[in-house]
Amino acid sequence: MGISLIVFLVSIGFGLQRLIRGQIANVEALTILDVSRGESTLLELNDKVLDEFKNIDNVNDVAPSLSLSGQLAKAESVTDAAIYGIDPKFLSMEGIRLAFGDGFSFQDAQEIIVSATALNLIGMANFEQEIGSDLTLKVLVPQKIVGSQEEELISKEIKVKIVGVIVDDSELSIAYVPMDFLTSLGFTPDYSQAKVKVSDKQIKDYTTARIKVEDESKLPEVRQKIEAMGYQVDSVADTVGQIDKIFVVFEIVAAGFGAIAMFVAAIGSLNTLTVSLLERTREIGLMKTLGATSGDILRLFLVESILIGLTGGLIGIGLGYGLGRLVNFGINYLANRLGGEEVNIFYTPLLFLGVVLGIIVFVSIITGVYPARRAAKINALDALRYE
Repeated sequence: MGISLIVFLVSIGFGLQRLIRGQIANVEALTILDVSRGESTLLELNDKVLDEFKNIDNVNDVAPSLSLSGQLAKAESVTDAAIYGIDPKFLSMEGIRLAFGDGFSFQDAQEIIVSATALNLIGMANFEQEIGSDLTLKVLVPQKIVGSQEEELISKEIKVKIVGVIVDDSELSIAYVPMDFLTSLGFTPDYSQAKVKVSDKQIKDYTTARIKVEDESKLPEVRQKIEAMGYQVDSVADTVGQIDKIFVVFEIVAAGFGAIAMFVAAIGSLNTLTVSLLERTREIGLMKTLGATSGDILRLFLVESILIGLTGGLIGIGLGYGLGRLVNFGINYLANRLGGEEVNIFYTPLLFLGVVLGIIVFVSIITGVYPARRAAKINALDALRYE
């Protein structure tokens, strides 16, 4: 019962932890760093700086993004939206999870990935059916003033094809298009409406840059190097790290409750072995008379103790795992009946089961040492006279 309680409670902790981590970020998002200048007015974030980031050890890719405001329209329905120009290769770096459709077909495709919120606002609620439909993108495009080096913003409407829909809990009206497509319209990667208005050609900074690290374990090392350069660095891994700390406490508390039950079980096992010793005293004397050594008797009782522990432990693991799967099935059954999504709140890592089995063997040995030593010290003649 002690082992089943530990397996059940801790596995629920692991399951909830994995579920929440999965809601926040995918595995690749944990290797992404968001870099900005923060509050600094002296730092630059231009192509030269991005090249420096690329040369840092364990950095795979660096991707700036372009952002501007615009509108999405379908027939008479119009809604404001934040438009982001990205490199199609870095969809995953941007944290984009498509619920419907695929990514862009090529680098400068006249295509768009839209949030479900934006489509709802313009009356396109059947998301899956909207894949391949046309949409009107309205943006203010920078254009040179004839006879001048300055630029002005002119309104332009472009037909784009919907290739993907994002469904999340942010409820933001956003859209993504290929960076090269926006560049072909006259935007530059470091575009800013403010820069167009002041016509300051010296300003060549990006707002943010995303850096993909080779492996999650290399993230702190790369982050430290970039922060040493003075830049502000943010990562989804920060949030995930806080979640992990909370669940470590939960798992320790859950294991503590199970450990109490396990301690009671260990006392019961000790009592069983001690009673067994008293009942088999004459048997021990007979075995010693026939040539068994004290070491043989010691090993006999230790093996018996381990077998008792392992048998109970394996049954406990099966009960705990089975109960967890049953609870998970019940929750998903209710979710399906109520129109919710299926979730898996029960997860048992193999490493955890290995640790549990190791603890079972250790506790079994500790429990069996006392009766085993008592049995080994019994005098053969005294044992044969024992009533």
